[in-house]
This record gives sequence, structure tokens and C-alpha cells, in this order.
Amino acid sequence: MRPIDKGEAPNVTFHCYQDAEPYLEERIGAYCSYCEFPIQHVPEVEHKEAKARGGSQLAWSNLLLSCKYCNARKHDVVWVGDKNRYIWPDEEDTFHCFSYSDDIPQLNEDYLEARESVVRKRAEGLYQMVKLGNIPTSPKDKDRRYARRSYARRCAEQCRTAWEKIRNSVEQEEYLNLMLELAKATGFFSVWMEVFQGDGVVRQGLIGAFKGTRREYCEE
Repeated sequence: MRPIDKGEAPNVTFHCYQDAEPYLEERIGAYCSYCEFPIQHVPEVEHKEAKARGGSQLAWSNLLLSCKYCNARKHDVVWVGDKNRYIWPDEEDTFHCFSYSDDIPQLNEDYLEARESVVRKRAEGLYQMVKLGNIPTSPKDKDRRYARRSYARRCAEQCRTAWEKIRNSVEQEEYLNLMLELAKATGFFSVWMEVFQGDGVVRQGLIGAFKGTRREYCEE
């Protein structure tokens, strides 16, 4: 899960929470803060502590961008004061808490075993809350996250194959730039980072291409 930096609250007055959307998109890009789905239509401004459960509607610290799939599943689960039961991508190192070695994200047990048990509980809490590993099993389940994540992986794997052939050639820089544009279009930052594990050039490019990424958590 991509760790993000929203920066300080913008020097404007929000009259409704939807007013924060263009500022969030400018800071962290039009991607779901949880599943990393590329949001092609209007991103949903999501409240970490649900506004229906006492959470602040306008506080910058309580706002993230979400796709409709994560937002619908999270709904109003988190009451005011319960935020510490979950890990949050704008506050901590979520990058290492989850593994993207296949099309279904999992808890990164190797990393979490070396941390306090509460860290694992909080990571698992967020994972379960937004149903990050959901695979649609019926036509009634309209969740497109799995399919789009699989597509992003196929694109990344094909790019890696081509990159291995073209790197260190005169076309390297041009191809890298095209590859980064494709990564931004398909989304799922963590999938691309997993596919290019061990390739510092591409991973550094990905960190820079996805604006608002917390570099200190993602660098090897």
C-alpha cells in the first residue's frame, strides 16, 4: 500500500468535505489511498474516522481519496477515537506491511513478524475493513479492483521483459519515460514496485512518477 504525504492543510476554507478533492488529487494523485486503483472519474473524499460516527467532516488530517469499492466496504466502520486500531497510508509505513507478489495482496508476514503485534493487528484491521484481497465470485459483485490489479501486473511484467532487453541502450531513457507513463495510467504503484524489485532505476522512477509518495519508506 503506497505511503503518501498529503502535506500541510491548504490555506483555504472548506465549506464541505468535497471541496478538499482537488487539493488531495494535486498532492497525491487520483488514486485510491487504500487499494491504489486509478480513479478515472470523480474521486471520493473519504473520512478515516467516519463522519457518521463523530469524525471531523472537514479536518485535513481526517481526509483521504478513495475508490468507490474501498469506500463502500469501509463505510462508517471507524468511530471517532478508534483510528488507532488501523494503519493509515498518510501516517505510517504501509508500503512494507503488505505483499504484492501475486494478484491478491497479502499481509507481509516477514516484515510484520519483526514488529510489535499491535502493528500486525492494525495492518490486518485495515486489510479486512476495505476487503483488500476480495475476488469477485458472482456477477453481483461489481468489485473491479482484482481485475484491474491483474491487468497492471501483466503490463508491468511485459515492461520488465522489454526493459531487460533495452536497458543500457540509447533508447533506455525514452522507454523508461514511456513505461512510467503507463504505470501512472494503470495505477497500482505497489504492484509495479514488486515486479521491478531489485531494479533501482525503475523503482526510483516510479517513486517520483507517483506524486505524493513517501520516498523514505519505499527506497531500498
